[in-house]
Amino acid sequence: LTLILVSVTLMTSSCKKEEEVPNFANNWDEDIYVFADNLKKRHKNLFYKVSKDEFYSDIQILRSKSDSLSSTDINIELFKIISKIGDSHTSIDSGPWLTTLPFTVEWLSDGIFITAINDENSQHLGKKIVSICGVNIENILEQFSTLVAYENESCLRWFIVSYLRSPEIYHYFGISDSETSIILNLEDGIDIELKSENTELESIYNTTPIPLYLSNRNDYYWFTPLDNEKILYIQYNRARERNSLSFQSFTNQISELINQSDTINKIVIDLRLNSGGNSLIAKPLIDLMHYYVNNSRLLRENIYVVIGRKTFSSAVLNSIELMNAIDPVFIGEPSGGKPNHFGEVETFSLPFSKLRVSYSIKYFNWVQDDPPSIMPTTTIELSSHDLLQGTDPILEYILTQ
Repeated sequence: LTLILVSVTLMTSSCKKEEEVPNFANNWDEDIYVFADNLKKRHKNLFYKVSKDEFYSDIQILRSKSDSLSSTDINIELFKIISKIGDSHTSIDSGPWLTTLPFTVEWLSDGIFITAINDENSQHLGKKIVSICGVNIENILEQFSTLVAYENESCLRWFIVSYLRSPEIYHYFGISDSETSIILNLEDGIDIELKSENTELESIYNTTPIPLYLSNRNDYYWFTPLDNEKILYIQYNRARERNSLSFQSFTNQISELINQSDTINKIVIDLRLNSGGNSLIAKPLIDLMHYYVNNSRLLRENIYVVIGRKTFSSAVLNSIELMNAIDPVFIGEPSGGKPNHFGEVETFSLPFSKLRVSYSIKYFNWVQDDPPSIMPTTTIELSSHDLLQGTDPILEYILTQ
């Protein structure tokens, strides 16, 4: 009898104790708990940047306030917690509580400028915003940056512009008294009131020339000869296969054109709009460039790779592969994607709010010295003059070389 009791005791103690689920004060309290618990279990390294103590302190504070905060404020507080993780591939959706103002902006070398707006304010396209609701734009950017998960300055400049369209965020920071409207203060002294609404926007490119790099931005990949067929311009916008044309067939077309040409001596590979996808897709083009350089058909100094703040994720890996294969000239802005980064994204949804949380399950360690961005050999930023004239200073520079 004694032996049997000992055996039962050992079996019971060896069983894994089920994790106790706390009692929840409300639906949001449960969502916040599930948010933290799943990120801890699923993310590749949740405490890579933020400490465990700080993360759980923020979670406990938010749970304790879940009865008194609005759904909007809780959504924004979750942005803040995500931002501290320091992984630009880890994010949470904006819920239905966050609405959209009818304008878009671009952070250019000389400030924040309106690139699209509702029809009644279309005369203000291309104008500079100096403050919003009387608060200096630099102060607003500093406050809003606490909501953005970014790993370098380029990534921040890309991501933050979408947050500038939510009136609820201005109200959260005490910048606006309203949750549905803001007032843009423009450089010319004009003030514009914008209210949340679903409406078609007038783009600045309705009245100014569209630069080449924006002319086919929805096409995954395309090419065209330039400068009397001395330059072959290749734009690779999305790391996905086109149903109508595989990337291998696309590369074969490029090869055929170069082989038949007596004039093409420069190649431009434009990755500035490529935010990622499948990094393996670009391999045929990288191999082709390597072949031409190794066989002296092209000079490595005549191959230009254009990068920028939207060059992200697998497009960063493709840039590194091009760097290792042919050492081309990199031109444009520092990449928004960090060379060594978390990625391979999966998702889960919160039970009450249904907000989708994206998180990384892998860490990519591609570069030994861990730089924040891929840095261009020649840095060229877009300015308001370029925006208003519809010009591309990067391509203009290449044409003069």
